[in-house]
Order: sequence, then structure tokens, then C-alpha cells
Amino acid sequence: MKTRCIIYFMCLSISCLTISCSSSDPGKPGSGGGGDEAETLVPLDGNRSFSLLSLSADKGLTSGSYDVEPLVTFIQENNTDVVALQDVDYGTARTGEKNLVAEVAYRCSEAGRRRQGVFASDEEDDGGETGVALFVRECFYGTEKVNLNNELVLLTMPYELASGETVLIATCQFDRTDAGKRVRQAEALAAYADQVKQNVVICASIHEEVSGNVFHILEAKYRRSCQFTTEKTYPAGDPQSRYDYILTPLSQNWGTQVVQVKGDASLSDHKALFIRIGLR
Repeated sequence: MKTRCIIYFMCLSISCLTISCSSSDPGKPGSGGGGDEAETLVPLDGNRSFSLLSLSADKGLTSGSYDVEPLVTFIQENNTDVVALQDVDYGTARTGEKNLVAEVAYRCSEAGRRRQGVFASDEEDDGGETGVALFVRECFYGTEKVNLNNELVLLTMPYELASGETVLIATCQFDRTDAGKRVRQAEALAAYADQVKQNVVICASIHEEVSGNVFHILEAKYRRSCQFTTEKTYPAGDPQSRYDYILTPLSQNWGTQVVQVKGDASLSDHKALFIRIGLR
């Protein structure tokens, strides 16, 4: 399986750079925490919080079709500080061997709101690759692809808050078909909560119900910061399940101010999570 991580810079023009893959940089951890039951939405200091949009692009967007314009418009309309995508196609036959991340970054910048995008491959698929991506307005640095126990690919990016504090934003996608692998991926992500040295927010596409073994493992280490809305996210046309999550370690002092479910079937087979999250 390829493990390349490709960055698309839009400051002046699009270029492509292969970066090394390793663990995240050390930093200052948060403190506090508590289980889901003890938490509520809280007001946050604007200087210590940011807005985030997380969406599964569902391997080619709407049921295998390929049109980035609805996604570009959606990103522009919500105008969040960070966008995280899971199940992103890169060079697959179903998308005409296109590069979704580069096209979205280019179209957003062309429309007047610059976005920088980074893609990390998770697996080979349909003649190309699928993986995860992050977008920010500013030029980024220190982006890394972390392979957790050779089970789960985690794309991480340092993000500087207005307060000057730096946090990690990460995204990952769990296996859709192999329940045993999802359990191993959950174990690897749970172990990561004890290893990471910076405050981290993880956007995850997890095709398993909350009552399953995966969340039994994850709940020992993470809070679900998207828990404050009961709306489902999949399938977008008639949501019956929630497979889209935003996780933060229980050992870190994160708070959530706003959570909304947004989007429709014209965008993806999944709806998106919009959240304002920050350090307390």
C-alpha cells in the first residue's frame, strides 16, 4: 500500500510535494476532561477556539459522480477555519483520474477565498487511491501522515489559534467492510490518545453504530464532541445512522460551543458536521 502524503500549495500556484511520514511533534498537553455524560455546550474564548467542517466525500462524492462545484460552494458558504474530508478519491477511474483535493483548493482560491489542501493516501482503490484531506486558509507547516500500528492512517496538521497556542487537527477513516479491522483501528487510535503530546481534535469517518465494539474501545479515551446534536448523517437523503464523528482526548480540556449537521445528497452521501471547538 502506498503511503505518500501530497501537499497542494495555492499561495502562488499549485505544486506537489511528497513529505515524510512520522509521528506528530511534541507540545503542551491540556488537562481536565470527563465523560460524555458530564459535558454540555459551553461558551468559548474566540482566541482559543476555531470553526471546523468535517465531511465524508464518500469516494467520488454523490454516488460515484464527480462534480466538485457543490463541495466548493459548500466550503465557501460555511467559511470555516478548517475543513476535514474523509473517503477522498485521488486518480480513481470513477472520477476520471481527477485530483479532488487540488481541484477544490484551486476552485476555492479562484473564487476569492484561498484554501490550502493536503491529501494523505489510505489505500489503493479503483485504479487510484482513497484517503483523507485537510484544508486551511493559510499556508500550513508540519503536516504529517501517521500510520498507527499499520492499521489506521492519521493525517495531522498543526494549527495556530489566535491566542498563539498551537493545536493538532487530524482526520482518519475506518475500514468500511472489515469489522475486525475496525476494532484494531479503534485500539490503535485509543493508544494514540496516550501518546500524543499536543492538544488534538480528530475528525473520523467510522462506519459503525455507537453501541458497537469500536466505540466501547474509543469511549475509554475520547469524548465525542459531536454528541450535542442527535441528527444523523448517513445516508444524506434520509439519514438513519451517524458514521461521522469529531473526537477529543478525555485527558485534554476541550470544549464545544456549537454543533450542527449540514448539507444534503447533492453534496455527498454523507451530511457534514459543523462545529466550533476550543480550549477551555
